[in-house]
Amino acid sequence: MGGWHERGGMSGVAMIVTEAPGPRFAAAVELAATLNAMDRGVAMLLKEGAAGALGNAKVATALDMLWRDGVWIGLCQSAMDAHGLRAADLPPGVEALGLVAFLAERPGWQILLA
Repeated sequence: MGGWHERGGMSGVAMIVTEAPGPRFAAAVELAATLNAMDRGVAMLLKEGAAGALGNAKVATALDMLWRDGVWIGLCQSAMDAHGLRAADLPPGVEALGLVAFLAERPGWQILLA
């Protein structure tokens, strides 16, 4: 894990994002960027429809901005299978892992479903 794991001794926010693009995704991106700017650890796991939106230019730009600012971004392995994605298809900064591993690596973090 990187510096995003525990910042300033505070627990972070583990965001599970199921839809993209759209208003819920935009709100999740805004919240992730704001929490990150407040020096909170932020990790985002893309599932379901959000996983299939990686090819959308607006989604890709938002995720790249978050990743460059230090937000950890993952893609659910089940969603990868459902959308026919392989690890080689993932954009820079996006890691593949399952929901159990995502949550297990962040004990004590707040969980947000977006």
